[in-house]
Amino acid sequence: MSRRLLTVAAGTTAALLLAGPAAAADVDTTNTETVQVYLNADGSVDTARVYDQLDLTGTGTVELRNPVTTDGLRDLDEFGGTDIEDGAAVVELEVDGEERLRTVSDFDGDLPLSVSVEYRLDGEVVDAEDVVGESGELEVRYRVVNETGEPREIEYDDGTGTMVTAEEEVHVPMVGTMTTVLPPTFTDVSSGEANMGGDGRGGTRLTYALTLFPPIGSAEQEFGYRAVIADGIIPEATLSALPVSPLDSPTYATGVAGYEGGIESGIALTQGAQTIDENLLRLRDGAADLLGGLIQLRNGAQELSTGLADRAAPGAHELADGLGGQLAPGARELSAGARQLYQGVGGQLAPGANRLAAGGAELADGLAKRLVPGASQLAAGGDELADGLRNRLAPGASQLAEGAGDAADGAGRLADGLETAGDRAPELIGGLEQVGSGLDRVDAGLTRMYDGVGGLPEQARPLREGIERLRAGIGDIETAGTLLGGLEQIRQGLRTEAVPALERMADGVYNESAEEPGAYQRIGCAVLVLTDILEERTKDFDPACYGENAALLGLARPVAGYDVDQLTLTVLETLRDELADGRTSLANPDDPLDRNTLYGGLNSLEAALTSGEGVLAGLVRLQCGLSSESVEACPDEPGLLEGLDLLDDGVGQLVRGVVGSVQGGIGEPGDIPADETLRGGVNGLSDGVDQIIAGGDALVAGLMQLTDGAHQLHDGNLRLSDGAGELAAGARDAADGAGRIADGAGQLADGAEDAADGAGQIADGAGQLADGAEDAADGAGQIADGAGQLADGADEAAVGAGVLAQGLDDAADGSSQLYQGLGQAAQGAPQLVDGAERLSAEGSSQLAAAGQETAADFGTRYALLEAGAERATTEPLVNGAPDGATLRTAFSFELPEVSGEGGRNVVRGLLALGVFGAAAGAATFLRARRP
Repeated sequence: MSRRLLTVAAGTTAALLLAGPAAAADVDTTNTETVQVYLNADGSVDTARVYDQLDLTGTGTVELRNPVTTDGLRDLDEFGGTDIEDGAAVVELEVDGEERLRTVSDFDGDLPLSVSVEYRLDGEVVDAEDVVGESGELEVRYRVVNETGEPREIEYDDGTGTMVTAEEEVHVPMVGTMTTVLPPTFTDVSSGEANMGGDGRGGTRLTYALTLFPPIGSAEQEFGYRAVIADGIIPEATLSALPVSPLDSPTYATGVAGYEGGIESGIALTQGAQTIDENLLRLRDGAADLLGGLIQLRNGAQELSTGLADRAAPGAHELADGLGGQLAPGARELSAGARQLYQGVGGQLAPGANRLAAGGAELADGLAKRLVPGASQLAAGGDELADGLRNRLAPGASQLAEGAGDAADGAGRLADGLETAGDRAPELIGGLEQVGSGLDRVDAGLTRMYDGVGGLPEQARPLREGIERLRAGIGDIETAGTLLGGLEQIRQGLRTEAVPALERMADGVYNESAEEPGAYQRIGCAVLVLTDILEERTKDFDPACYGENAALLGLARPVAGYDVDQLTLTVLETLRDELADGRTSLANPDDPLDRNTLYGGLNSLEAALTSGEGVLAGLVRLQCGLSSESVEACPDEPGLLEGLDLLDDGVGQLVRGVVGSVQGGIGEPGDIPADETLRGGVNGLSDGVDQIIAGGDALVAGLMQLTDGAHQLHDGNLRLSDGAGELAAGARDAADGAGRIADGAGQLADGAEDAADGAGQIADGAGQLADGAEDAADGAGQIADGAGQLADGADEAAVGAGVLAQGLDDAADGSSQLYQGLGQAAQGAPQLVDGAERLSAEGSSQLAAAGQETAADFGTRYALLEAGAERATTEPLVNGAPDGATLRTAFSFELPEVSGEGGRNVVRGLLALGVFGAAAGAATFLRARRP
């Protein structure tokens, strides 16, 4: 090994800088670039250096060509120069196991972050030097800006299936932390942004977590602190930052999945709301057609009432008056005259009597064959109309009201469940903040351990305290106020409130259960009954809608052998067609997830919550990520809580004996999990906590939008239920009026039968008169008897005509009531039209707009993450890596202490050289000892 290193140093520059593996070597290469920036007290750049490290693992000979900054380039492992070609360090190296090459050079490139600092002493802006030795209230404000923003085109779905292109400012995603320790002379310390804790020496440690890229964070962040100082100084501060790829890092997987789920939920919500809106507009149009039919019925009833009251009833009264006041006295006079004129008119009376008999027979025949059947048909038609309105239209409207009420109740329960989930979400954020605070304490413990290995057991105590705070913040699913407890309350609220509410709403629309049929089945049976009436079916009735189910569905079998007038047929046919058309928008039995129907929309929304990739499953995965023992469904992979246990065990092992390699095990502030150091693990946990907090905020916003949409759906369904109830009441009033028409028509038929009997008696009397005239020789007494019988028949006819007049009066009253009932139904129908219109405009349309806005918002955010991830993985921020090598970049910004002491930078430089020299010597020693 020593011979190989000497060959490298002599033959090719300690070019310890990176390059990509050459040809046939089986070597993996990782290039780490760390830029250390020393700032002035106001945040301006003083000096900057880039530390370049190449880690090679494998076997074979490689030629390394690593882009580097050539100004001040030095090898940190061995003495000697570096071979530079075209701005790249070149070296041939034989690898057998692991090799590490390191260099340092001056960095004069563009930094991704800028820092500025403002100092106020007792409210007045001052320079840092003006604070030294002073007393008063000090306020320090830091401002960190991500300077990598560039305009880029992004593309996203606007919620309707249309891809939209927009220009947005895209940054390289940067995350970091700033830490400063205030001395004991700083008292009454406060900060609205920092995580604060003691440093174990009487001072106050402040740590600020920075997510410097949208949409998760902000490209520009300002923060700071206030303190009362005595003999003031400005303490030093350190900002550590690195680029991340949110789409490739497991730390951000949950947040990215949340944005993707938000896009899918927004699209599903938009499509479902549009389907509901289309169905509401159909309902509005059907209600308008129903209003037109009711107006026609009302006008027809008015004509019927006018005809009966103004013509038929007065005519019947006149007939009764004529029979009783004229015909009967005339018959008696005829009897007297017959006795007197027997001698002179015997030859003329007989023919006249015969003609009178024939006329009476014709009158009786006309009454029996025309007036009586017509009145019977009118009575039957009134019964059928009343039966149809009472047993079909009114129950159908009542069922519609009940279905709308069920939908409103389900929407209310959905809103309550979503509000419960929203109320529990802040507990999730609170638990995460406890986790973040614990991570800060872990990092503080690592710093103290790194600074003083000799006091490792005592210094490890803050680290273990931080681990315990992490455990307490994560908690378990039974403990409220912890991360796992808050997640469990959200999951149970969705599972027990929101999902049952959606199922109840879906069952109210479509339910195959015979005990509780849905609106789809009820309307289907109403359409079937109307079809049977229109087709005059007399047998083979469908048992699904009659028989045992008739009482449940509120239906009755049509009466066989009835006769329905054309106006009624038209109304029933229009009603049947409108019901059948509206029914197709309620459900599709062949496709329960058809989003063009209300039933399919509800099922799709339920699936978004309960499917394997839905919200509930996502919450379970989040719980499993926190602890694999939180729920039974978790796989056998350790979660965050189990990782903390392993970290605690590792700290114990570290305290018990691995002091010699503690610096390499703890790592550097810019380490990431892949570096396999404690600081790398802590930084990974911190990034994950920031991402989970952002995902929790997005979850709260999505739950609030769903809650608002559920309340709108609840209000719209209540208005639909009220309108359907008014339609049912109007239909019952119309049915009562039709029943009264039927009763009046029955009385008319009875009166007509009496009139026919009277006319028959007139005919009999006239026949007898004819017989008497022909048998005049037998005696004038028979003629007188016949005239008397004629008078009696006239009296009976007068009575029958009176009954007929009374029946027509009743019929006129019934037709007037029918007119009034239809008028009330016509007045109620516009409310159904207006209710459907308002539900569309104020409910489903706004719900669709909210869904579209949600999809567009989440789509824009996810597109920004994609564009930022692309920049993070393709654009080097420093020099870049050799071909085929993995590049990792980190930045450290050091704000100096301002205390009036000179020469601190010189001392810091000498200490740094000493540290790097010691590290180089240790590395050479360890390599020489390898077998």
